[in-house]
Amino acid sequence: MEVTCSNCQARLKIPDEKIPDTGRVTANCPKCKGEIFFEKSRPDPEPRQIQEPPEVDSAVSGQGLKYRDEDPFSLDFYEEGAKLALLMLSEAEADNGIRDAVEGLRHKTVLVQDAGESINKMRFHLFDLLVLSEHFEGVPWAQSSIFHYLNRLPMHTRRKSFLVLLGSEFSTMDHMTAFGLSADLVVNPKDMNEFSGILKTALWNQENFYGAFTKTLKELDKG
Repeated sequence: MEVTCSNCQARLKIPDEKIPDTGRVTANCPKCKGEIFFEKSRPDPEPRQIQEPPEVDSAVSGQGLKYRDEDPFSLDFYEEGAKLALLMLSEAEADNGIRDAVEGLRHKTVLVQDAGESINKMRFHLFDLLVLSEHFEGVPWAQSSIFHYLNRLPMHTRRKSFLVLLGSEFSTMDHMTAFGLSADLVVNPKDMNEFSGILKTALWNQENFYGAFTKTLKELDKG
C-alpha cells in the first residue's frame, strides 16, 4: 500500500500484511514527522481471533531469554528503496564507526540492547543487514540464541539478510570461517578502521553473486 504524506508529499510504501484489516491507523512521517492517517477495510470482516504467541524452545532461545512486546508498525514507515540494518553491538562499538559506516552505505540503522529485542525485531521486520558482535550476548557463537533463531528460518528468507560477525578470533574476510558459521562476512575488531571499505566490498560481491543466481532461477521459472 502506498500512502502520501499530506504535509510534505513524501510517498511511503507500507507492506499490506502489516496493516490491520479494519480500523484507522495513525503514524508519523519519517521525513517531516507530521501525522499520517490511513485505513484498509474489507466488506463484512470476520471477527479477529486471538492467536497465542508461538512457544519458544529454551534450547533455541537461550535460558531465560524473554521477548519484549513489539509495535509491529515501529519500522514499517520507510521510503521506497530504503534498506534496514540491525546492529547487535555495544554502545561503544556502535559509536566507534560501525553505525556511521553502515549509514554511509545508505542503510537505516536500528540499535538493539539484547538478544530478546533482536529476535523480536527480526520476527516483525526483514533486515537487509545484520551486524552481530562477540560482546553482544557474551556467549560462544555455538550457544548464541540469535544464531539458533536465524538457522531455523527458511532458506529463501534467511539469504535475504547479510550477516556480519565481529570477533577477535577471526581473520577478516575469511570465507571458510564465515561459511562454517552460516555468516556472510567475518571481521576482526583490529580492522575496524577499514570496516566501511570491507563491508562495501563484501556487499558488492554478494549482490553480484545473488543477482546472477536470482536471474538464473527466473529463467528456470523458479524465481
